[in-house]
Amino acid sequence: MSASTPAPAAAAPPIAKAGAIVGFLIFCELASGFVQGYYTPLLPRIADHLAVSDADITWFMTVQTLAAAVSVPLLSKLGDIFGHRRMLRIAVVAVLIGTLLVALAPNLALVLVGRALIGPLAVWLPLEIALVHNRISGETARRSIGLLVSTLTFGAVLGTVAAGIVGEFPIPLAVVLLVPALFVVVSAFAVYFKVPESTTRTGAKIDVLGFVLLGVAMIALLWGLRMAAEVGFADPGAFLPLAAAVVVFAVFVWWELRVDAPAIDIRLVTSRSLGPVYIAGFSFGLVMFGATAPLTTFLGSDPAEVGYGFAVSSGGLSAITAAVTLLATLGAAFFAPIAKRIGIRTVLLIGAGAAGLGSLVQVCFHDELWQIWVGAVICGIGYGLLLGALPALVAELAPSNSTGIAAGVYNSLRTLGGAVAGAVFALLLTATADAAGIPAVGGYVLVWATCTLAFVVAFIAICCIRIPARVETGEPAPTAVAA
Repeated sequence: MSASTPAPAAAAPPIAKAGAIVGFLIFCELASGFVQGYYTPLLPRIADHLAVSDADITWFMTVQTLAAAVSVPLLSKLGDIFGHRRMLRIAVVAVLIGTLLVALAPNLALVLVGRALIGPLAVWLPLEIALVHNRISGETARRSIGLLVSTLTFGAVLGTVAAGIVGEFPIPLAVVLLVPALFVVVSAFAVYFKVPESTTRTGAKIDVLGFVLLGVAMIALLWGLRMAAEVGFADPGAFLPLAAAVVVFAVFVWWELRVDAPAIDIRLVTSRSLGPVYIAGFSFGLVMFGATAPLTTFLGSDPAEVGYGFAVSSGGLSAITAAVTLLATLGAAFFAPIAKRIGIRTVLLIGAGAAGLGSLVQVCFHDELWQIWVGAVICGIGYGLLLGALPALVAELAPSNSTGIAAGVYNSLRTLGGAVAGAVFALLLTATADAAGIPAVGGYVLVWATCTLAFVVAFIAICCIRIPARVETGEPAPTAVAA
């Protein structure tokens, strides 16, 4: 456990001021979601503009994912050491430069550099959660974190819709791609001039070797999972990087258990308090980030050709996605007052139970479109409660001088869960495909069954979390924050 650097006590800020700070951070998350959702609908047009193949343009998404895998734990930990606002400023400037490069770069190589610089976008939320918990606690902090998460989700939808609308206008692609930069500029103004610095610090020693080992392990793991989704786990292109990731990660754990100031406190991550939360977060990320593509493919399949599906149009697919997203946004925004009445563990159990039930409905009933709607709506309710409550609980259970890295680890594990799901679900669908490469309906049933099992694991993990009585009821933490 890292030692905290003592310093003079700082008085807690007035609630009104803390509320204003949260308001500026909420706009930052709106911008974060907007940037994350904006580029995907424009990928075909970007590929045409750069004169690259469909295979090459997949690097557009992959590079950002790899950059996020490295930057999230690094910047989260550095935030605990040097200040969360300082690291958030660095992350915002990096994203701003990245969005400008993506819009103005003349070739794919420079565009990919821009996408790498956008990678730190994933650390905005962990750093903002740390900033919130440094100023407020209890139910007020939960409401704030819920609003941050729900705004991020809403921003992603807004970005996707905006890209579809703006992309239809006969204007240069560079102008279209400059729209996200406008949101990031306003976020930079908020972070530089309206958000105060956090007042807690952990030890100032940086575990350079630990971060290098972690970065190498994450890149190898995500690369191997990406290849596994394309060519299967047995292919050397997937197996070798996955094996290398396991070896490097084992060395990383060995090193972290012996160094005085570890990059990630392994004992804290595996403790009875945070360990089960991380397991639940990984399981949740596996479904939330991995199940959308198979469901979309199933709904869009023509039953006259393959024997299943509903030949749903793009508009119908958007309606289902929008319904799930809206429910998730509302659940994340309002989990705090619900938790105040019934306790945060009960909220999490309801969330995991509802999401698991929705997946089970899809396993058992998928012959009528309304059945898919029922399952999706139930999942959306569960997603929302988990989206808001899990990161809030991580922040409350983590030591005050390690909130940033605790939230960063949670964010990374959710992303990793989605990467694992992409590879596993692709394997399940491929294993049941016919000679023409068309998956059987049993492949989709296996995908939904895996989602159900993931939420069973999350439910059990939530039951095992050691939650103090004060945290369970959402009472504010004792004031007196060290600067």
